[in-house]
Amino acid sequence: MDRSESSSPRLISLFWSFLKLAPVSFGGGYATFPALEREIVVSRKWMNEGELQETLSLAAAAPGGVAINASFLIGYRLGGLKGAAAAAIGAIVPTCLVVIGLFLLYHSFSDSLKVKGALRGIGWGIVAMILYTVFRLGRTSIKDTLTLAIAIISLILLFIETHPIWLIVGGAAAGAVATHDGVRSAACSQTRSSETGVDSSYMYFI
Repeated sequence: MDRSESSSPRLISLFWSFLKLAPVSFGGGYATFPALEREIVVSRKWMNEGELQETLSLAAAAPGGVAINASFLIGYRLGGLKGAAAAAIGAIVPTCLVVIGLFLLYHSFSDSLKVKGALRGIGWGIVAMILYTVFRLGRTSIKDTLTLAIAIISLILLFIETHPIWLIVGGAAAGAVATHDGVRSAACSQTRSSETGVDSSYMYFI
């Protein structure tokens, strides 16, 4: 991936990308992820899909607004602290202006049946965007039986109103332990193969 742009154009590009994303990313939070993917991965080619998914997962786990966290982390990954500031400012400024404008409009037309119907329709669209985001994140995050089990258990715990922080801590702990055990098992297997002089790679062809 080519990241040889000078810092000045990169900062301007980061600011502009998030500036134009914020006003059209209706639904906020997880609903902004598809738009981020189109801009960062497909259009700009600053990250690949795996890198973006890792960054978005971290943004979702951190306290605070998911969309703002994502802009900060993506900016930091691409341009350090200056990149983080450029992306975050680009995301925050138009969002604040849009929220103020929507509040004034809603305050003026809150009794309108058409406005209420429009808000319900927006809600349905947001649900669809969030489900799409869940599908994309799940496709890259759920890779084996362990990650599937963690996802199912976390979903069940959410339904019984477990605080999300415990899900994050539990998932991180389970993943760390599983990775440690996997590395240790692989090391032991490699050691046994070296001692016996047998290359275990041939087993893949049986």
